Amino acid sequence: MPGHADAVAFALVDASGPGFTRAWRIETRRDTSPMAAIELRALNANALARGDVVMVRFFARTIAASDETGHGRVQLVVRRNGVDFNSSLETAVSFGRAWQEFLLPFPAGRDFAPQECAFMFRFGFMRQTVEIGGLEVIDYGKTRPLAALPNTRFSYAGRAADARWRTAALERIERIRQDDFVVRVTDAAGTPLRGATVRVEQQRAAFEFGTCLQFARLVHDSPENQRYQRKALELFNAASPENDWKWVTLAGDWGRAFNLEQSLAGLRWLREHQLAARGHVLVWPGWKNLPRFVHDLRGTPREKEIPGIVLDHVREVSRRTRDLVGEWDVLNEPFTNHDLMDIFGREIMPDWFKVAHAEMPGAKLFFNDFSNHDATTDADHVAHFEETTQFLLDRGAPVDGLGLQAHISNNPNAPENILAVLDRYQAKFHLPVRITEFDVWTEDEELQADYTRDFFIACFSHPSVVGLQVWGFWERAHWRPSAAMYRTDWSEKPNGRIYRELVLDRWRTRVKGSTDATGRFAARGFHGDYVAIVEVSGQRVERTFRVSPGRSTALEVQVE
Repeated sequence: MPGHADAVAFALVDASGPGFTRAWRIETRRDTSPMAAIELRALNANALARGDVVMVRFFARTIAASDETGHGRVQLVVRRNGVDFNSSLETAVSFGRAWQEFLLPFPAGRDFAPQECAFMFRFGFMRQTVEIGGLEVIDYGKTRPLAALPNTRFSYAGRAADARWRTAALERIERIRQDDFVVRVTDAAGTPLRGATVRVEQQRAAFEFGTCLQFARLVHDSPENQRYQRKALELFNAASPENDWKWVTLAGDWGRAFNLEQSLAGLRWLREHQLAARGHVLVWPGWKNLPRFVHDLRGTPREKEIPGIVLDHVREVSRRTRDLVGEWDVLNEPFTNHDLMDIFGREIMPDWFKVAHAEMPGAKLFFNDFSNHDATTDADHVAHFEETTQFLLDRGAPVDGLGLQAHISNNPNAPENILAVLDRYQAKFHLPVRITEFDVWTEDEELQADYTRDFFIACFSHPSVVGLQVWGFWERAHWRPSAAMYRTDWSEKPNGRIYRELVLDRWRTRVKGSTDATGRFAARGFHGDYVAIVEVSGQRVERTFRVSPGRSTALEVQVE
């Protein structure tokens, strides 16, 4: 497109692909929108008739990617050449570092004369370098039904119902996320009461199941926003801002929809509703994520002031939020956002943690990045995450935890690979891990639900993980709408059902029974806050207690 010539580099390269030796290499050099800003287009040599069954086959692989999934991406569109909005095929696919085959059959949506049908590969996404080879287009006419042709359906290793990793993970959950408790009922004289009815209900999980929230929807009431608030409180016990505390929004660069008072009011809303609050983000050290007034100092005699300005920002935000936030992402995504370090050196990073700790000593300080959840698909990112963590620790940075974003494409990572990386980080650093921005970006809702189930099981089963935060839950308030758990009309998608079944049912303890001859009712429950309701001889008594990791809990209830 006009204005985007500098955004792309194209080359024909040697390739050792499956059945081909040459490939196209397309480098998207800067974040680009729309998808059609960069496009390879070819036209049909032969006519197509409406209803003809056509197969597009190609291979693709990622050389480098800045997308938070770590995967490259391409959109394939087949439609009339020129201005048209009715496509015969329109789909986006993502892929990792190894060559992956795509088989995409479709019916022609209309008659196409020769040179009238355009086959378009689009690359207007985030910065990436990808290769495409082995392209062929086959017109089967009316000789083959669409259902008879192979069709690429994405999946992942370990999805099978009898997968051994899942059996082991569920056993670990029962062992590490629960402990014993006893409710002992006596009369006023201390005599044990047999046959008292005891109902125990967990009110809140100790593990933090969270989401990001749009603070404008918390502080401005409307029927839509009130429903958003109710659903957030129903589903989650922790939250962070989606955008309100990013420096660019606080500085006013995103317009009047964001302001400091709204950002503070949103945190107060979280506190009033007892949602554990984490802040995002203090320093995102790429120029595109820094405010304009900082950009304006680049290359000027005042450029040397930038590190001090960044520290002042960390200091100011920390002071304003220290009574409202229990945890902050201090450093975000330095693998792809390293402009400040390129100019001023990596030694500036530890100071961000030190200043934040000095201003809010009670807060947990995290180092957060993306594509650091699977060493088999992005070994470079995982290695950089480990090296940067060690660099910070060696220089005295008070890093309290590690953040893994885990934005998942339609080509998900094997759960066993996630567990292997968690093991690796635990062995190296012995730091708590939080999944900070989980979502599954695909139109395949069955795949999305299955992977949500398995990702939650894998992470909840690992002793280093202290929380798992989805990056939005409602289609109208989600950066990638197809990844949401609830549609625009608030109907629940399969991944939303899976979330509820796991978090609010399977991993939420509710038990009932009667006391024995010693006045005891014993059970086992997930860590968290509880209420015990005891009924005997027409009397009812309620008591609260907490089940904590590593110890048995005893609750004494006296009935007058």
